[in-house]
Amino acid sequence: MYPWKTVIALNKDLKRPLYLQFADQVVKEINNGRIKPGLKLPGTRQLSIILEINRKTVIQAIDKLVAQGWLEAVPSKGTFVPRQLPLSKTKPLDQDAFNGNPINTDSDYTYIEDQPQASHHILQVDGGCPDTRLAPIDWFYKESKAAIKMRNGFKLLKYADARGSQKLREVMVDYLAESRGMDISIAHIMITRGSQMGIFLTMNLLLGRSKCAAMGDSSYDAADWVVLFNDSKILRIPVDAQGLDANHLENICLQRKVHVVYITPHHHFPTTVTLSSERRLKLLDLAEKYNFYIIEDDYDFDFHYKSGPVLPLASLNRHRVIYIGSFSKIFAPGIRVGYLVAQPSIIEQLSKISRIIDRQGDQVLQQVIAEAITSGELNRHLKKSIKLYRQRRDYLAVQLREKLGNHVTFDLPEGGMAIWLKLIDVKLSDLKPHLEENGLSIDINTDLARDYNAFRFGFASLTFEEIDDAVKILSKVIYEVKRPSS
Repeated sequence: MYPWKTVIALNKDLKRPLYLQFADQVVKEINNGRIKPGLKLPGTRQLSIILEINRKTVIQAIDKLVAQGWLEAVPSKGTFVPRQLPLSKTKPLDQDAFNGNPINTDSDYTYIEDQPQASHHILQVDGGCPDTRLAPIDWFYKESKAAIKMRNGFKLLKYADARGSQKLREVMVDYLAESRGMDISIAHIMITRGSQMGIFLTMNLLLGRSKCAAMGDSSYDAADWVVLFNDSKILRIPVDAQGLDANHLENICLQRKVHVVYITPHHHFPTTVTLSSERRLKLLDLAEKYNFYIIEDDYDFDFHYKSGPVLPLASLNRHRVIYIGSFSKIFAPGIRVGYLVAQPSIIEQLSKISRIIDRQGDQVLQQVIAEAITSGELNRHLKKSIKLYRQRRDYLAVQLREKLGNHVTFDLPEGGMAIWLKLIDVKLSDLKPHLEENGLSIDINTDLARDYNAFRFGFASLTFEEIDDAVKILSKVIYEVKRPSS
C-alpha cells in the first residue's frame, strides 16, 4: 500500500493552496515512478483522514488531476492512475545522457588529473598552501560589511569594470612599486580571481593551434593543462640548480618559433630553485630577440626567509613580461583575488576575454583587499605568517633528517611553502596506496612521481604536531614497503 501519510507533506503555512500542494506532489510521485500506473487511490473521505485535511480539499485536488489526465475516475470502481501516461523514463545521473556518444568536443581532457578527494578525517599534506586557520576571517567579515554600508557602498553590488575595482588597482600601483619595484600605472593592472585565472586568460590570448609554449621539464601542471587546452605544443626546457636553462631555450628558438615562455622564477614549481640573475637577463634578451612573451607566475613572491626577494623580471621589462600574482597565497585559497600586470593594450584584450567567462570579479572582496593594503593589515598578517612558516620549514627539515635521512634528500628552500622531497631507495608510486591506509594524504602529482620520484611537502599549513605525525607516518610506510626486500 502506498504510504500517503509519510510521503505527501502538506504545509498550511505556505501561500500555495493545500489542494494544489497535494496535486503537485501526486504528479511528482507519478513522474518519479513511486506511484505506479494502475494504482487505485483511497476514497476521498479516507484520504482526508489520512492527510488530516478537509475532504473538499481532496476532492478539489483529484478533480484537477483528473482534468489534467494524471488520474482517471472509473464509475462505481474508484479513481486510478492511468496505465498509459506520457512520461519520460527517469535515468540515474551517472547514466550517459548521450546514449554512449561522447560530447561534441575534440578533447576528453584526460591530461587533467582528477582532483583528489581525501577524507577530512585524515592528515593532509598539500603541495604548498597557506594555513587557513591563520587567515583574519573576522577582519574580512567586518570590513566586507563596512564596505557595503559605507556611502554609495551599494554600488559594489552592481555590474562593474571587468578589469577589476578601480580602488584596488589604484592602491596596487604603489603596492607593486614598493614591494616589487614596478613602475606602472592603473592601466597596466587587471584583477582576476586568483593566479590560475590569470594563466588561463593570458595563454588563451597568446596561444592557439600549432603555437608553442616553452616550459620547464618539471612545471606547474595546471599551466600545462592550459597549453594543451589551447591545442598548443609544450616545449620542455631543462631546469637545474640555477633554474630554467636559458641556453637550451635559445637553441630551441633557433629551430622553431616560440610564442610563450612560462616561468615561476622566484621559486620554480615544483623544485623551489630560484632563477639566477644571469639567466634572468639572458631570458629577457631572448624575449626581445625572438619576439616571444614571458608569463611570469610569481605565486609565492611574498614568502622569503633568508634574505630579501629577487625582484620580478617584470620590474626590468614590462614590455615582454606578463606578470601574474595573487593574494590567495597570503590569506587563503578561498580568497580568490589575483592580478595581472601587462601593457595596457594586452590588459584591454584580456579584460574582454574575462567578460566571456566571469563578467567581473567580487567587488566587495576587492575593496577589502585594498583596505588590507592601505591599513597595514596585509603586512601585519604577512609578517606573522612568514615568521611562523619559517619555523615550520626548519622544524620539518629537522624531522626529515632525523627520521628519514637515509631515505630522502632535499635542499632547504629560501622561501615558499613547500620542500621538494626526493625519495632515494623506494618508489613514491609504491608508497601512495599505503599512505591513506595509515591516515596520511599527500598531494602527489602522478607525472612528477614517475619522472622524479619526488613530491612537494607543504609545511606552511601544518602545525608542529601535524608535521610530527606526517613524518612519522611517512617513515612508517617507507620502512614497511622496504621490509620485504631487505
